[in-house]
Amino acid sequence: MPLTFSWVTIATPLVPLADVKTFLRISDTDHDADVSRVFDGAQETILAYLGAAGDATWTDTTVPRAVAHAILLLTGHYYEHRGDDLAPDAAVWTAIANLLGRHRDPTLG
Repeated sequence: MPLTFSWVTIATPLVPLADVKTFLRISDTDHDADVSRVFDGAQETILAYLGAAGDATWTDTTVPRAVAHAILLLTGHYYEHRGDDLAPDAAVWTAIANLLGRHRDPTLG
């Protein structure tokens, strides 16, 4: 089932579940549903952040590495901070902004 985000429709996850689990240091299958749920939210957020600069033709093999890494960073942040502790997320968003700055369309203020 295609996932529709802000301006982009993505037919498959942009990072394979195995890579997400490796990034999170998870080796079992017990947490797959939870990891997938958190990953979906992170991918949606990163695609919304990119806006029109996101590409509907991206796949897990063609997505820019910076975009995939930003998705992994946000997935890790969401997975570790699930609302039971409201850790500040300014550092993760600074890292994401640095990673994706070249991929976003410039805006005039």
